[in-house]
Amino acid sequence: MRTTLLTLLITLISLCGLMAQNITVSFTGKSQDNAYMRLDSIKVYDLSQQWERTLTYPDTVMIAILNSIESQESADFSVSQNTPNPFNGRTEVAISIPYDGTTTIQISDINGKIHAQSTQNLNAGTHKFDINLAAPQTYILSASINGKTSSIKMINTGKGCANSISYLGQTLQQKLIVNGLFELGDDMKYIGYTAYGGILYASYSVTQRQYSSEDITLVFPISINTTPVETPDVSTLPATDISQTTATIHGRATFSAPLQATGFYYGTSTNNMSNNITTTQSPSGTFSYLLSGLEQGTTYFYRAYTIHNDVIYTGEIKSFTTDSPNGNHDITITFTSRGHSTNYQYLYLYIPLDSIKVQNQTRNWEQTLIFPDTIMNVDFGNTKLNINGNASSGDRMIYTGYTSYRGTIYSEQTQRSLYSGTIEFMFEVPFCDDKYTHIEINDCEPITYNGITYTQTGHYEIGHYQTTYHCDSIIILDVNIGDYIFNEVRISTCDESYTLNGITYTESGSYQQTLTSVHGCDSVVSLILSIGNGFTDERDGNTYCTITIGNQVWMGENLRYLPSVNRGTDESWSESRYYVYDYQGTNVDEAKDTYNYAEYGVLYNFIAAQTACPAGWHLPSDSEWTELEIYLENNGHNFDGYVDTDNDRETHNVIAKALASTYNWSTSDIENTPGLLQEKNNSSGFNGKPAGWKTLNGRFAYINENGTWWSSTQYSNHHWDRYIHFTRTYVTRSHNENHIGMSIRCIQD
Repeated sequence: MRTTLLTLLITLISLCGLMAQNITVSFTGKSQDNAYMRLDSIKVYDLSQQWERTLTYPDTVMIAILNSIESQESADFSVSQNTPNPFNGRTEVAISIPYDGTTTIQISDINGKIHAQSTQNLNAGTHKFDINLAAPQTYILSASINGKTSSIKMINTGKGCANSISYLGQTLQQKLIVNGLFELGDDMKYIGYTAYGGILYASYSVTQRQYSSEDITLVFPISINTTPVETPDVSTLPATDISQTTATIHGRATFSAPLQATGFYYGTSTNNMSNNITTTQSPSGTFSYLLSGLEQGTTYFYRAYTIHNDVIYTGEIKSFTTDSPNGNHDITITFTSRGHSTNYQYLYLYIPLDSIKVQNQTRNWEQTLIFPDTIMNVDFGNTKLNINGNASSGDRMIYTGYTSYRGTIYSEQTQRSLYSGTIEFMFEVPFCDDKYTHIEINDCEPITYNGITYTQTGHYEIGHYQTTYHCDSIIILDVNIGDYIFNEVRISTCDESYTLNGITYTESGSYQQTLTSVHGCDSVVSLILSIGNGFTDERDGNTYCTITIGNQVWMGENLRYLPSVNRGTDESWSESRYYVYDYQGTNVDEAKDTYNYAEYGVLYNFIAAQTACPAGWHLPSDSEWTELEIYLENNGHNFDGYVDTDNDRETHNVIAKALASTYNWSTSDIENTPGLLQEKNNSSGFNGKPAGWKTLNGRFAYINENGTWWSSTQYSNHHWDRYIHFTRTYVTRSHNENHIGMSIRCIQD
């Protein structure tokens, strides 16, 4: 874990005539085994004056003036010139605001076209933003708050990843402590907070009288170098009984041992959930709290928490919006689905929903929800949840659900007015699959079968029957006529030779053989051969084929290096973890004996991925992946036949099939995707297999649907990766957190 020493300075000023005494108190966070811990916030209590204040990083400086405490705010609203300027696709800008409020940032070109926009609730102070712009030109960045606007001109000379505005954080700025008084010798209490491993921890409290300057160490009840123990499971549940000024919020805490307390944090922004409610001292299961005195038509954010051994554990952040004076309120619709066979002879309790198309006929817009986002939220005051578009209670709506069942896509539609509730789709799916019987006949001349003469190659339906269960039984006649049959065979082997039809080849290349079938028809076989390209990993004896693509040499298989193996639930952001898909043990030999290890290799978190490749090889960077993609696009591997020459991986990326292996993909009916006509995959020889990945909460997912591979290049606190999906024509560039488990494809130094 990267540790940071965060120092909080409290200056206590005593005025005596014209003389002033400064008292400085600094704080250091440490774990029980003396490792430095970053202090995310500190709660300060003046027990004598009966006030408290929480300081949140990065506002970590406060001043208490003896018997008179005032707030200090920046007097001006301004946008600083971005740096660098001109810039190559990416730059940073700082914005100073004089008071808390909603700030809108907009980037447009000189013709007024808007390229990016962001609206956020910000505290008074100076805030930094990361700017990415895709096209080189002159831009105007404008920021506004409460009718005030400030603008700068920016010049982009290169290409960025996208048009985006990302919040980087608030710069260190001195702020005064408010709503309280201080006198020398007051009884003070200090508690620090830090987020470690996804869990919020509270330090042991320090209580003392404050007379002089000193350094205080706040100790957290955790040890960095020990294995994590069982922790409470906390969930934030949806709010209910929402009115104009009240709402009931809910949470759930489960643990095998007694808990100290449960409660909620809440506020009007995710950065300001400072209100703290303790609901009970002996919680069990679900707990709730009725909020009152709320503002009408206002969005509130909240999260549940529980305390065990003085450590705070939190659930996810949720939100609700109080009713407006006119009675409008948020609408939440939950979608479920079931299935039935023809004539409702058989019912299925559950059919998975893949996606839902939502159409608003009143306002003429539509949007598609993709699994697992199968709950639709409509926020009338904000329209920034998972449905974007104007809406009002009672609008005429059409909902169409889609499911892929036994390789076939089914849809079901319902129409209703817009209001909260549950919509259930009832899909008609067959009780049994159609049964096809194929009769195959081949000849060099026209073929007569059952009195009918066939002169062309093709598939002919010659019989159709139906069982009592409404299952179709279809007989297909497969006719192959011709005197010339051409087959292409691609072989990549680590051996030094390859034999086909009695002929042995010892060099890579393209070879042709002419064979004669039993019907006397010629069959020309074109053998595209890559041999002798093998590498043996001295660490474990695993041998890998290699493939040269352009100027790069890649391993032709996923890495199988497995020094240890972890259960899916054993996750880490800072230590190496090795996984084999669906294996939930810790025995390396057992894991290596599984089909998924032999076929798909090992899944690595990013910490393990950094050092997993053998000597002479390395984890490819984002730019090395891009070089591979551009080479394939420029050299005939786009599967729509287009040759792209602009050295941009995104403009015409139809290379997923070129990288995908020729088997084990889920079936797709979309042209030029890995799941359709899989035997035509892998024109590049890369042989990318659908190994799936290890996602959150110990879950293995998406085997046979996608292949994912790490890159070594960092993006924010994530790292770039590449993945191929069975229904997509292109290679996707995305980024993931370090604890995710993905495949590795090594590239030669």
